[in-house]
Amino acid sequence: MKKTISVFLALIMLLTLLIPSVTKVSAAEPGVAESGDDWLHVEGTNIVDKYGNKVWITGANWFGFNCRERMLLDSYHSNIVADIEIVADKGINVVRMPIATDLLYAWSKGEYPASTDTSYNNADLTGLNSFELFNFMLDNFKRVGIKVILDVHSAETDNMGHTYPLWYNGTITEEVFKEAWVWVANHYKNDDTIIGFDLKNEPHTNTGTLKMKSQSAIWDDSTHANNWKRVAQETALAIMKVHPNALIFVEGVEMYPKDGLWNDESFDTSPWTGTNDYYGNWWGGNLRGVKDYPINLGAYQKQLVYSPHDYGPMVFEQEWFKGSFPTCDDATAKKILYEQCWRDNWAYIMENGTSPLLIGEWGGLTEGEDKLLEANKKYLRSMRDYILENKYQLHHTFWCINIDSADTGGLLTRGEGTAFPGGRDLKWNDNKYDNYLYPVLWKNSEGKFIGLDHKIPLGKNGVLLGSPDDEPTINYGDINKDGQIDALDVIALKSYILGINQNIDTQAADLNKDSSIDALDMQILKRYLLGQVTQLPLG
Repeated sequence: MKKTISVFLALIMLLTLLIPSVTKVSAAEPGVAESGDDWLHVEGTNIVDKYGNKVWITGANWFGFNCRERMLLDSYHSNIVADIEIVADKGINVVRMPIATDLLYAWSKGEYPASTDTSYNNADLTGLNSFELFNFMLDNFKRVGIKVILDVHSAETDNMGHTYPLWYNGTITEEVFKEAWVWVANHYKNDDTIIGFDLKNEPHTNTGTLKMKSQSAIWDDSTHANNWKRVAQETALAIMKVHPNALIFVEGVEMYPKDGLWNDESFDTSPWTGTNDYYGNWWGGNLRGVKDYPINLGAYQKQLVYSPHDYGPMVFEQEWFKGSFPTCDDATAKKILYEQCWRDNWAYIMENGTSPLLIGEWGGLTEGEDKLLEANKKYLRSMRDYILENKYQLHHTFWCINIDSADTGGLLTRGEGTAFPGGRDLKWNDNKYDNYLYPVLWKNSEGKFIGLDHKIPLGKNGVLLGSPDDEPTINYGDINKDGQIDALDVIALKSYILGINQNIDTQAADLNKDSSIDALDMQILKRYLLGQVTQLPLG
């Protein structure tokens, strides 16, 4: 037995010479934004910056460029620059920004449709067309340290365009969809204000209980026109050819066959007459197909993040919100949601080490007299707590900042809240923010918000990415705290387990995150050094 251990440690010592030391690089002093230093990529189930430091995308949605008005709609009611500034001051480090394919395609052809004139509130917007206005918003996001995820929300600029299930519609063909994405990626490839692209919002099925394959988004390995997996993969690869630094966010679909085979031209989902052979979920929230048919970006796989959507019962009273959910305690509610929806639709992707996740939309109403309000708030608490439990693996963009979302409300409100300079008749919804969003915003140990820019702090209350006072990053595997992961860490971990030496980094030693340091962690560390495990921690 001793001989076996000696041989193993000798092999580990040899491998140590091949393992680079782990170094964390801090940002420079605050200054002017620098293009190209803030690109992100995926390592295991984490999103990291160019130095390998883990980041946490904690943002919110702000719609309008997908609508007929072609602008952030809150500029109707307030000074939009003041709105951007309070969003940064409140610690939202990313804005997911919906837009329409037809607008991007027009811009690519040198055509610049007009936006609704709100210069009576915003003198700086006088005379700007939609393209100029979009860039004005980007400049102001950059100025306050906010990053942007661009989201194709619909094929056409239409306030209800997101209800159409597919990425093509009318003159917006699959080819136009891809061409528009490649153009925008190429145009902004040198500006890391836009850190990523959400390829299509909420692919789903046709309305009604009789679902038609010809009208619905599917997910498999076919060449079918409606195969979202195929189109997403092809579009992502086309983008990567011109802009290999962007993150690519891919949403799910709505329905998925229980046998994994899309061999029905139609299927009935009625609770009375249906065959119950398809799994249903929220639009864009069904990523079961990843298990059978994962997105393959080849050399660009580290830019891929899967991105489901999830909501509460006031958006739609799904089956999991019925039964015991309305009366159970919060812990039971979260367990119900996890077991009946989250785990098998998307959480497994994070849990099995395939990819980090970004919950692209979650949120909901927090005030009013609706009979489902208390259940809705219970959902919000459950999702908030689940996100926090999976920090760094589970990213999110809350829906939404706007006051114009009828079924969710917004962080801006005309109801109870705090007025702010430039907001005019808008207020900040303290109840929604304080109770549901604030707890899952990225903050350091001093409570300062952490942005995603290495040069521009996030608003008035934030710090740079990589600042010395960031929340400490756990360097899993560096048991003896010398900045390297090698055979000495195996010895230190063994000594700790045997009770010989307690001077180790216990957080870095819990390699399967089960809150216990034991022989299982030793086995994981040995396998990591032998190359049999590629990512720490497991789980």
